[in-house]
Amino acid sequence: MTEQEIILAVTVNDRKLTDAALIVRTAADGIIVPAQLLNEARLRLPDVAAVSSHQQNYYPLAALPGVRAEIEASTQTLNIHAPPSAFTDSAFNLGLHQPLLLQAAETGAFLNYDINYAKGQGQDQTNLSGLAELGVFSGGGIYTSRFVGQDLTGQRSLFRLDSQYTRDFPLQQATLVVGDSITGGSALSRQVYFGGLQWRTKFSTIPGYQAIPLPAFSGTAAAPSVVDIYVDNILRLKQPVDTGPFTINNLPVYAGQGNVQMVVHDVLGRQQVYTQGYITSAQLLRQGSKDVSYEVGALRDNFGSKDSDYGRVFSSGTVRYGVSNSSTVEGHGEIMRGRESLAVGAAVAVSDIGLLSGGLAASNSERGNDTQQYLQFDRQGSVYALTLRAQTAGPRFWQLGLADDILAPAQQIQAQANVSLGERTNAAIGYLSQVNRGQENVRAINAGLNFNLRQNGSISIGLLKSLTQDRQLSANLVWVMPLEHQSFLQVVASGQQGSKYFSTEYQQTAPQEGGWGYRARKALFDNGGEDIGANYIGTTGEYMLNANRVDGQNNLQLEARGGIALLGGHVRATRWLDQSFAMVEVPVEQPIDIYANNIKVGQTDKYGVGFVPRLVPYESNTVALDDARLPLSMTLDLAQKSVTPGYRTGSLLKFSAQQNRSATLTLVDQSNKPLATGTRVYVNHDTTAQEVALRGQVFIPEIDYPAEVVVRDNGSGIRCRFEIAAPPQAAIMPVLGPYVCAQEMK
Repeated sequence: MTEQEIILAVTVNDRKLTDAALIVRTAADGIIVPAQLLNEARLRLPDVAAVSSHQQNYYPLAALPGVRAEIEASTQTLNIHAPPSAFTDSAFNLGLHQPLLLQAAETGAFLNYDINYAKGQGQDQTNLSGLAELGVFSGGGIYTSRFVGQDLTGQRSLFRLDSQYTRDFPLQQATLVVGDSITGGSALSRQVYFGGLQWRTKFSTIPGYQAIPLPAFSGTAAAPSVVDIYVDNILRLKQPVDTGPFTINNLPVYAGQGNVQMVVHDVLGRQQVYTQGYITSAQLLRQGSKDVSYEVGALRDNFGSKDSDYGRVFSSGTVRYGVSNSSTVEGHGEIMRGRESLAVGAAVAVSDIGLLSGGLAASNSERGNDTQQYLQFDRQGSVYALTLRAQTAGPRFWQLGLADDILAPAQQIQAQANVSLGERTNAAIGYLSQVNRGQENVRAINAGLNFNLRQNGSISIGLLKSLTQDRQLSANLVWVMPLEHQSFLQVVASGQQGSKYFSTEYQQTAPQEGGWGYRARKALFDNGGEDIGANYIGTTGEYMLNANRVDGQNNLQLEARGGIALLGGHVRATRWLDQSFAMVEVPVEQPIDIYANNIKVGQTDKYGVGFVPRLVPYESNTVALDDARLPLSMTLDLAQKSVTPGYRTGSLLKFSAQQNRSATLTLVDQSNKPLATGTRVYVNHDTTAQEVALRGQVFIPEIDYPAEVVVRDNGSGIRCRFEIAAPPQAAIMPVLGPYVCAQEMK
């Protein structure tokens, strides 16, 4: 017989794969199995031609290197034994990310305000100032405009800070800004305020997306195992894996440098240990990721002190690209009439040593052609950290943000080192040298020590020595001791030639969920005096009162900071709104507790409206109600609602509530005995039956009066029918009856 078809159970390395599979035994190839079976077992497909049978591709097990197979006749089982190398790689991607469907944004608005009143002794010692932000949002994006007023009690000084329209594009991980903005950040450029158009990357529009590369760990399991991942000797993850090679991507590590240790425990008690170093840095992008920022507009001059003061027109662009998880390249360009600059740079993780970055920029302007270059090395380890940076520029070099009357510094050298001297002591030392053109040079050295005193807080000591003409030495000491209930004590001492200062301060921090905070401080020597303050954080804003006495003069300061939200025809006072929010509608007058992401955030008012602050944009936020305060006569929709808002937008969530229309009927027969348990009862032609329980009682979830009641026996016939005009008196979930249910005549 050249070919034999058999239905067998299948095991792989003594683990049952299936109870029944069609196996073919041939004289030429031996045992051949369907490709689907190999895929389910994660066995690699052999590099041989497939055999077609029953409209499927079959492969001989003998073609798989190292694989043994035998048929156990007594149990009708095909036993396959395979080495780890015969299995395909298992990949575990931690922190999976995917775009979420945004909820349709409502049209609404908000107004933020920060009003500050200060009064001192003497004439002209009163000042009223304020900051206001107006925002309008819809499904098309959000428009905001900020205004500032200084010394409003005197001459008029109200002017606009900035205005912008912002629209995010989550699928492209990008945002469009029309109006005032700041150019994108780069190691090769300076950031400037401008007015115009900007298109830039915004990774946060996809929750969980990690633009910074995280380490991956690969290994091989000889049998089903459990993998323990230790990051800097701290257990961070347990992951079950099957036999064969595996890869765990996006390991949760701390920023900087360190070691990851992977311990593989199999079912036989054997243990394998792997160790590798890692480097994570904001200067790196994961492989294939791109971070861009393109701008065109006019420079904003005198920002914060003048209204709409725009200067020269320019355009700029920055592109960063992750070539691999360990190297990122960058390009930057700027163009202005008669001026342009172009820069390129790169950042590379050098094995386990550190991160090396550098760049070269060239410019052309009315001053002429010139260049700027920098080189930087960073190592951020758990025991010690080191940063070294050197930058030079020619006298004719130009870039945005450099004023016309200021030349680029000729040379900048910076060095900073931090080292852990034990479990509770850290030391740091730094050096800065900047050679300027047309201005005084800067050279200084600093050193510091930090002592962790555990329950007694921490002490920081700092020294700063100028190496230029004055060569001043300054020293400071800060002791912070945490106390209970979000309070702490702080002692500060500092001094330099001709000056000294000492202060003691006690502060009770106001809880973010709402409540009071206060502080008291006493200062001696220079700038001596005392001050006290109190602040209150409520649902409608934050309010602060401060009083101090400095150099014999008394001063008073009052501040109110909050917001007003408009959505769905409702206006509510709230805290400063810098995140997304929602309003809840519940058609009841009683206060209902509101929970967002399992945290109580407020209550509904007498109009049934509640405010939900601090929703996370582009992520799924759950909002639910608690009916503990609701009267029994009401039934509330308790199903939690999920909302995925856009950036700084509002959502309107409507919950339903209705009067409780339930009742319990008591049914008896002609002998006044309760009807049998399980007897079916129908009310008002409802096709859903309610069954009689103990003592002849049956619960009706909803009943409208007059009510027609039909009682059927355990067969199909009607036992009785009757009508209830109305309950004798209004009651919550009334118990009605007894009603006599006599057998109908057939």
